[in-house]
Amino acid sequence: MPRFLRIPLSGLAFLVFYGGAAVIAWILLPLKRRRIRHLPPAEQREALDRFMMRCYRFSIEFMSALGLMHFSLPDFERAELPPPPWVIVANHPSLLDVLFIKAALPGVAVLVKSALFKAPSLRRLFEASGDFKGPEQRDQSFGSTAVLDIFVDCLRSGRSVLVFPEGTRSPAWRMHRFRRGAAEAAIRADVPIVPVFVISDPPTLKKGDKWYDMPSRVPRFELELLPAINPKGRSSRELTAELRDQLAERLEAARIAATKRPR
Repeated sequence: MPRFLRIPLSGLAFLVFYGGAAVIAWILLPLKRRRIRHLPPAEQREALDRFMMRCYRFSIEFMSALGLMHFSLPDFERAELPPPPWVIVANHPSLLDVLFIKAALPGVAVLVKSALFKAPSLRRLFEASGDFKGPEQRDQSFGSTAVLDIFVDCLRSGRSVLVFPEGTRSPAWRMHRFRRGAAEAAIRADVPIVPVFVISDPPTLKKGDKWYDMPSRVPRFELELLPAINPKGRSSRELTAELRDQLAERLEAARIAATKRPR
């Protein structure tokens, strides 16, 4: 699809996303909770997780149906991974990364930027998904113990947590430095780390990009599960360096492959 057609369709997708978020938050979510209120708490939680996963799946399938992207998701349930919960660590090339992971895995919680919790509809969706608020900008440091404690408690309750250690979206075909909070939480909760490599080819909706900043060709998003890492006996500094090196190596290989791909 030519770029001049994808620009208005991108605007439509964003309108549907935010309008749909309000419909889900204020209409569909209360109806779902009403339908499952007779179930035991654990089954209610599982039903809500599956419901939210379907909502995220619909959002990316809608964008794909509009011709705005192609995507490929991993099958977490069939992958050779240790039993959950996990700390899921991913690179962050695009605004859409969290949608893909939530569409592939029910019940994963996310450390969300505090500013996004100020939107009432989004806040209701985050709370339904078990997501938790990150530190305010002025408090973003490795020693932010309150958030780290919530992170660890979430893992100990049995929920996997998705973290983007860069803290913000990556530049095209590069990565920022990784923060150590994800590795520290995995060590404290004694849970495996599952690295997920995300590729956006060509890079799309990077930091600073607007909804109308469409690349010259339709982007393809792919998620690849990398081998899980046992944090036992490791330091957070060592684990963080290993994770970044592993993802950076995959990113460089993907960049080289992209330069050789016919245009």
